Amino acid sequence: MRLRHRFNRFPGFVAAFIAAFAVAFPVTAQDKYPSKTVRIIVGYSAGTTSDVFARIIANRLGEKWNQSVIVENREGAAGAIGSDAVAKANPDGYTLLLNSNALTLLPLLRSKVPFDPFKDLAPIIQVAQTPNILLVGKELGVANLKEYIALAKKGQLQYASSGRGTPSHITVELFKSMAGIKVEEIPYKSSAQALTDTMSGQVSLNAPGLSQGLPHVKSGRMVALGITGSKRAPGAPDVPTLAEAGVPGYEAYGWHGIFAPAATPPEVLAFLSRELTEILTAPEMRETFAAQGAEIVASKPADFAAFLRTDFAKWEKLFKDLGIKPE
Repeated sequence: MRLRHRFNRFPGFVAAFIAAFAVAFPVTAQDKYPSKTVRIIVGYSAGTTSDVFARIIANRLGEKWNQSVIVENREGAAGAIGSDAVAKANPDGYTLLLNSNALTLLPLLRSKVPFDPFKDLAPIIQVAQTPNILLVGKELGVANLKEYIALAKKGQLQYASSGRGTPSHITVELFKSMAGIKVEEIPYKSSAQALTDTMSGQVSLNAPGLSQGLPHVKSGRMVALGITGSKRAPGAPDVPTLAEAGVPGYEAYGWHGIFAPAATPPEVLAFLSRELTEILTAPEMRETFAAQGAEIVASKPADFAAFLRTDFAKWEKLFKDLGIKPE
């Protein structure tokens, strides 16, 4: 009774003491992030470059946090289905998105997009940049890029893409423009099926991510015409760049980054930025991504946001020049 009376005489002190204690010693799991499973949604099928990168990152985060981090594939509509799910998810940091160039190009390619990639998603980090690899099936009878260009100028050819706006689409469109050839796009829902049809000769060309396409070259089932980046990839030193192979000045990279719903609390976004930067800049992670033909970027959120605008402007100009309009 006497102790309670003394504390009652100093209510401000008691309140301040309790508040300080609560800040210094969180007592519930809900006060700490992450306290439950974190999902990284990928808008493409298993085995694609985006999926591979997401699983590498999920494994490292899970180990670091001692918490479950899972990858969920929601493929379709050139990644739009998965992106829309994250844009509309609860902005608590437990639903993230790993996507590529296709995300910001959606407004250029589709007249109706259910979300705004620049307003409804918060960019956290640009994970990496990676070249694509132009491939043909052996049945086509083409040994190099110059032979393919000559064949394309003789007749109507088709190429497989993973959907409009994906790296496998925009890198080929840039190649067509610079090489002065016409090749019809055939969009596929499954990148695996696109590769299968390229191998069999049903379509003449495909440009998957390096990690997805290179095994088919090493197995002898497909022929590599060139790498889309400005320099040869460490994992494929014998494959020339497109600039070396016959299209001077060509350079195009796919990029991959992680996003959260736009209304996610700033402190959660800052935490994710720090944690992702830490794991991505570890030497072993650089080696892991290099084996996939990718170069770690690990940019800050503001730098990533600025990059997205610049990248969008580049492809917006190309599409305008080629007359590619939203469908």
